[in-house]
Amino acid sequence: MFLKISLFTAVALLLAACDPNPAVVGKNLSLTGSPPATEAPVAAPPPPCRDSFGRDSILLRLRRKIAAGEYLIIHTFVPLCDNEHQGIVPVNARLGDGLNLRTNLYWGAGYGVKSFFLAQKSWKLRQATPDIRPDILERVVFEKKFPNGARVLLVADAYRGDRMKACLQDFLHTLAGHRPDTLRLEGHPAPIPVGQPDLAVFNGHNGLMDMRLPAVGQAPGLPCRDAAVIACASHNYFRQRLQCAGAFPVLTTRHLLAPEAYVLGALIEGWAAAEPETQLHVRAAKAYAQYQKCGYKGAYRTFNAGWD
Repeated sequence: MFLKISLFTAVALLLAACDPNPAVVGKNLSLTGSPPATEAPVAAPPPPCRDSFGRDSILLRLRRKIAAGEYLIIHTFVPLCDNEHQGIVPVNARLGDGLNLRTNLYWGAGYGVKSFFLAQKSWKLRQATPDIRPDILERVVFEKKFPNGARVLLVADAYRGDRMKACLQDFLHTLAGHRPDTLRLEGHPAPIPVGQPDLAVFNGHNGLMDMRLPAVGQAPGLPCRDAAVIACASHNYFRQRLQCAGAFPVLTTRHLLAPEAYVLGALIEGWAAAEPETQLHVRAAKAYAQYQKCGYKGAYRTFNAGWD
């Protein structure tokens, strides 16, 4: 069963996630429980490792893989919502239990990553593996074939809520090509290199509001890849880290938001069709406005695609 939120909580969280009014934002109300970026510790930005770059070579590689029938790999890093160990305004105790996969806001609740994709008939659950590492409570693998022939593997890892640092480090090292990780999948003879994804996604509370982590430089010879950070006010916190890692920001955020899985779902629909990042921005905004029942213009301003 999906966990439901009380009407009062839902209304309050909805306002914070959708309303651009500073008076509302100042109340620290968001479905993530994350404080506004203006109240978070400001991390010193890492020095840029390279100039910003375009996405043409990435799109070309995606289209070649689609034409060849190869898997497009998405690796999603999900730090479970945690009232005790993350710098958030506490949510319902069950939603904010960073060790409870079944009820956690970002995993087992109705719009958590695992629950949301389980509910989508077009996505097939291929694997669900518990405790693959001390930091990771569960890994799930979903597969979908798209009308353009794209075969997408979505790998999502649920990190313990008290292991935010490990989750962020793994995300940044994966972006930069420094984290070997493979997956054995039934019916596929060779190990699948999920440590070298075509798209890497961070989905949850913006942990860089709470801690400082150095940038990770791109591994020599590694092609650039796509990245998305679905977390509150993520653009300014992650921009230079993505630049250093050689990861193009197809989707980040400018304001507070509810980092729920319908945004990821909408992003993937366009990304698997090798759409430009401007269209991915539109898809994310439409999904957010639909599920949050807020205006499209405000939802569009919440997200960002590209470097600027």
